[in-house]
Amino acid sequence: MAEPELPPAREVPDLHVLSADPTSATSPRRTTSARGWGEFRRLWMAHSVSIGGDQLTLVALPVATYAETSSAVAVGVVASAEAVTALLFGLVAGALSDRLPRRPVLVLTDLARGVALVGLCAALLAPGSALTALIVAALVLGVTRVLHDAAAAAAIPLVVESPDLLAANGRLQASEATATAVGPALAGGLMSLGGPVLAFAADAASFFVAGLALRRVRRLDRHDRIAPGRGPRSLGPQIREGLRALLADGPMVQVVVLMAATNVVSVSVEAQFIPYAREVLSMGSLGIGAYFALGGLAAVATSFAAGRYQAARGDVIEAGLAVFAAGVLVAGVLPSHLTVAVAFVGAGVGSALVMTHATALRQRRFPVELQGRLTMAVRTVILGILPVPLIGGGWLAGRAGPQALFVVTASVGLGAALWGVLIGVGRLRED
Repeated sequence: MAEPELPPAREVPDLHVLSADPTSATSPRRTTSARGWGEFRRLWMAHSVSIGGDQLTLVALPVATYAETSSAVAVGVVASAEAVTALLFGLVAGALSDRLPRRPVLVLTDLARGVALVGLCAALLAPGSALTALIVAALVLGVTRVLHDAAAAAAIPLVVESPDLLAANGRLQASEATATAVGPALAGGLMSLGGPVLAFAADAASFFVAGLALRRVRRLDRHDRIAPGRGPRSLGPQIREGLRALLADGPMVQVVVLMAATNVVSVSVEAQFIPYAREVLSMGSLGIGAYFALGGLAAVATSFAAGRYQAARGDVIEAGLAVFAAGVLVAGVLPSHLTVAVAFVGAGVGSALVMTHATALRQRRFPVELQGRLTMAVRTVILGILPVPLIGGGWLAGRAGPQALFVVTASVGLGAALWGVLIGVGRLRED
């Protein structure tokens, strides 16, 4: 007997948009033109440069804070400022991005981040304490990044056509994996030459370059506008409209659950890999860095490979989560250098598959005018559950050892993947 078809994404009532956008769900799909791919390459370059710069600040910010204060508490406050803004401001940023022209938002937020980092460099070079400047810079970077990411949520479906979404998302995911693997080492090299100021200056330059590149991506102007006097005019109703759209699409909610499970496995293992490596395998810093690089390389290769196909599929998301969790389980049950390598390769492959296919599914199942709100709603859910695996995982690792944490979190991931199979997420497919 043939399996029943999954219902399509429900239309959201009362959007009241004026649009003839060729990327909307009701428009015929076609292959991206040469001009579109040329503009995507500019978008890809801007994303790659800025995400690489983000890694520099990610490392330099806590280093600079500790150098200024010698306080672990101050380091925690500064390091958490950006995450807190993402959690508190995410839904508002999503609504704002869906009602503003996206290209100016992307350009201005990149330039604002560059200016903030230049100001931070000046504060660090001036005499006196720079703790206030570090906190302010972290908050500004957090707010502008959230607004930038919300606007960027619709960038890909505006620049490339639907059949090419998986390929485009694969390239962006490859850039993020490369930055994660290479960025910390580059940050360490820059700080050894000129301290945190040099790392912040390099990040500022990356934002200026990215902003200038985005100015030339004209296809970002193909955005939908809310008709004057119609539809929700204030942010509150717009936020609720986005949440209703997501909750009305049952299959997409199930995908979000699998994404959250992937993130639980990822953050738990990353947070406790250092004690695992040192206490269980007696590894040094060089070996630890090599394993992170191995996972990054696996993610890069997988992201490019995923782009060779057009269909975004739920069964690939299930498989990606299962591969990730299975590798972590092996490293927890049979700790060795070989099983750790298996775990990091599985992490790179699995996370890349989950992210590329889940993102393409979201972009294909919902119109452009909802992408910012949907992206921020998903991010808020995923960020909101992180304290549980981080705090609970730390407690478990301290009481029973990091191997026990690996086994428990891997079981959570495998259980979520099995749940996805049982409820039929694997039948979800968007060509």
